[in-house]
Amino acid sequence: MGFSDALTITGLGMTVVFSGLLLTAGLILAFGRLQTLIDGAQHRADSESPTTMEPPTDEGLSSGPPIDPEVLTVIATVLEIEHRLHRVAGSPSKRAESA
Repeated sequence: MGFSDALTITGLGMTVVFSGLLLTAGLILAFGRLQTLIDGAQHRADSESPTTMEPPTDEGLSSGPPIDPEVLTVIATVLEIEHRLHRVAGSPSKRAESA
């Protein structure tokens, strides 16, 4: 076997190995996106549309002292920040739309 035959066999072997690695990476990526799409579809199917929901009632609610406006502002701010962080981190609905 000559030097050129050895280089040919080496090149073919490397091509086969790296092709297999690329195929494996592609399959992992495809399965991840498929799972995201399935999760998004299940999430949309499980959630009720706003038109079918019943309006809230005041029955059984105890009325206590009014909440201080500053405390209410802090609670609203924390909830808004958590909502934005959840959206930025990638909820299933956002990832499914971008795919």
